[in-house]
Amino acid sequence: DRVHFAGPIPKAKVASFLEQADVFLNTTSVDNTPVSVLEAMACGLCVVSTNVGGIPYLLNGGTDALLIPPADSAAMAASLRRVFSDANLARKLSFHARRKVEHLDWSAILPQWEGLLTSVAAGNQDNLRRTIFAAEAS
Repeated sequence: DRVHFAGPIPKAKVASFLEQADVFLNTTSVDNTPVSVLEAMACGLCVVSTNVGGIPYLLNGGTDALLIPPADSAAMAASLRRVFSDANLARKLSFHARRKVEHLDWSAILPQWEGLLTSVAAGNQDNLRRTIFAAEAS
């Protein structure tokens, strides 16, 4: 009675659906930058995810999410138990996830893309290199 498998959720209802939850479980075996995880972070959910693809570059294990190896159901269950039994950990994960995703909002990202594309169009390769290095460092 505590787990609900909803199936597809219309895009317009994703936020209200996620706000009913406490934890977002991402069990994928391959992904780059999952929008579903970003949406869960924006809603303040604790994220427990596999550490595949680009996810370890997006999430900081132990700070804004708990990351586990793929196909490790025991580790997934243990991570869920940690979130449910440690209120301080849950608050920390939720706080840092929400804080991180605010920097990934379109209003923050669009000026970066505009600057990058403007630099490329102007042929400013030095600025392009600095922009790419800054993005990789963050």
